[in-house]
Amino acid sequence: MKSRFLDENEIKSLKNASTKEAFLPLLISLETGLRIGDVVALRVADVKPDGIHYKSKKTGKKGIAAISCATRKLLNKKGKWLFPSPYKVGQHLTRQAVWSRLKRLAKNVDIELEGVSPHSMRKVFAVELYRKKGFKAVQEALQHNYASTTEIYSFADWNTGDNANLPLKRRDLQLIVKMVLEALGQENR
Repeated sequence: MKSRFLDENEIKSLKNASTKEAFLPLLISLETGLRIGDVVALRVADVKPDGIHYKSKKTGKKGIAAISCATRKLLNKKGKWLFPSPYKVGQHLTRQAVWSRLKRLAKNVDIELEGVSPHSMRKVFAVELYRKKGFKAVQEALQHNYASTTEIYSFADWNTGDNANLPLKRRDLQLIVKMVLEALGQENR
């Protein structure tokens, strides 16, 4: 299933309909851009003064992701896992459990279920970071090697989100031209 961008109202509805504990893994993903599998596998010891220290399961890359003080206060500070499994002692919550919670929440608040997944939070993070700090910041935060991959995330709102019906901004067009030229290997011509 392809995840989709969720707009501000959808995110707000999901937050309001959920308990803080149930929404917390999604909130971490929203604030950091981490994949949900990496979020649920975080240990209490991974939360340090400078942020969350992690190693991506998909890429093997290490990183440090900042979280807000408000979110930091909500985190579990006991035991091994930030998100312990409620069913299996000594294990962490699964990404499937988070996905299931999100689907239930979305259904309860009448959000179209097509494309709603925990990975949607990564897209929301990327779009917001792109708007604030630009394309390079998104590429670095998401640890992408290729601009074409970052493009999918940075511009996720152009298909289904707030900007779907808006014309591209001048800086957006310049970036797209640059990325196309890079993809064609013709940037220096």
